[in-house]
Amino acid sequence: MVREISDRFKEKFPSIEPKEIPYEQRGYHLFIEAEKNNIVDIAGFFRNEGFYLADLCCVDYVDYLELVYFFNNHNKLCRIKVTVKTDPDKPSAPTISHIYNMAHWYEREIHEFFGVFFEGHPFMVYLFLHDGIDHYPLRKKNVPVPEWDRQILNSFRPEEQEDGFFLNLGPQHPSTHGVLRVVVKMNGEYMLSAEPVLGYLHRMHEKMAENRTYQQFLPNAARMDYLGALNFNLGYVATVEKLCGIEAPERAQYIRTITCELNRISSHLLWFGAFVADLGGLTPFLYTFDDRENILDILEATAGSRLTYSYFRFGGLYNDLDENFVDAVKQFITRLRSRFSMYENLVTGNVIFINRVKNIGVMDKGYPIRYGCSGPVIRSTGIPFDIRRHEPYAVYDRIDFRIPTGTTGDNMDRYLVRIQEMEISLDIIEKALKDLPAGPYKAEKIPKKLKPPKGDIYHTIESPRGELGVYIVSDESDVPYRMRWRVPSYSNLMTFPELARGSLIADAIATLGSYDLVIPEIDR
Repeated sequence: MVREISDRFKEKFPSIEPKEIPYEQRGYHLFIEAEKNNIVDIAGFFRNEGFYLADLCCVDYVDYLELVYFFNNHNKLCRIKVTVKTDPDKPSAPTISHIYNMAHWYEREIHEFFGVFFEGHPFMVYLFLHDGIDHYPLRKKNVPVPEWDRQILNSFRPEEQEDGFFLNLGPQHPSTHGVLRVVVKMNGEYMLSAEPVLGYLHRMHEKMAENRTYQQFLPNAARMDYLGALNFNLGYVATVEKLCGIEAPERAQYIRTITCELNRISSHLLWFGAFVADLGGLTPFLYTFDDRENILDILEATAGSRLTYSYFRFGGLYNDLDENFVDAVKQFITRLRSRFSMYENLVTGNVIFINRVKNIGVMDKGYPIRYGCSGPVIRSTGIPFDIRRHEPYAVYDRIDFRIPTGTTGDNMDRYLVRIQEMEISLDIIEKALKDLPAGPYKAEKIPKKLKPPKGDIYHTIESPRGELGVYIVSDESDVPYRMRWRVPSYSNLMTFPELARGSLIADAIATLGSYDLVIPEIDR
């Protein structure tokens, strides 16, 4: 597919030559240097070819700012990197938010952190920050925010209007599953609009990465997605390994797969209980936490933590499996499989639950292209897109497993996909345990101070919420020049304003709960 897309691109843009890049080393197949005057046409080309915008970020090279666009395809693996250089003194570029809805938030983020103004953007206001910020945080030099830009950024002021009234859903509200605020315009019980306001948990992980060595940043990954911490831990470690050419032993790769799937089940169980609690059913919450405690006990014995794991290391693991690990996991597999029938009777077949989620929050197959949503959210629409199968890592290429999908793309399908994923994760763990090899759990002679070669890399894994991407730019020092985290909850939440529009507020709460959001992951 790479060659076909390259040829069609050259037909459309004969003056631009796509460069083929070794995917195994860089994480993308084609590199295209675009200009401000053709980026809109290029984005339109990839949209017409069925590509989604996987990520959009910015890198400050001091002499210029570089906008980096990553495109990918849901059917066949073909990652494409497109860059646009802009003047650091007056950085600007045309918006592509009318082509890809997800660019709407990504461009706002780049504007407030780097000062790049996107011409034609309809709502260029603060997304994470506030008017007390007087400098662009991710610029390499101290660049102050001019007064005209501060007025634009701080222009979101909802005011009462005759055709409705405004409510604040959150930031302190159980149904937001964290410190998330949604400014909702209401007409009676119906939502006319919903505008998420982020940043209440913003901790600048990407800025911290520029001030820490690769080893020092290890604990940070788990602080973003505390429910899928092992998956984030793996995403970071695997990216750096790929950048440095480090190969983890086979035993370590199997253990990474097993523990990440346990972590996935743990995350899904918490979501399951909390989702049903959002709809008024508190009993299942207690059962799911009872099951989840078993996983936490198993992982604590090996990783030394119950939540924010930092178990994986560059080249392997912190330590080998606990001597009781295999027996404990086998017992848990038997236990959880016996509980699914109970959950079926208690929740899945419950007529009250069905009426609260069936045909509510319906997404069609166009949403993943427009918004870049992933994980159970995209699979609920009927698209079998899973990074573990699409772009295998660890030992997922050696284990056969099915990808559950929905048919309607509603809240019920998102629920059913996650229930099936827990069953499939048990199968993956069982097969990995059966084939678990002996041998070392970490590579030998890993340098205490890593200094990757100059260049960049983009690597992805499948977190419990979807596609996690880590983009690192190295300048050959022991500190990342730029580190970017593409997190799934962020792009999944972007769909909420469209789905909530015109719905009852009670139905919108069900839709919000079906996303399985982790707010620190969004805020980063």
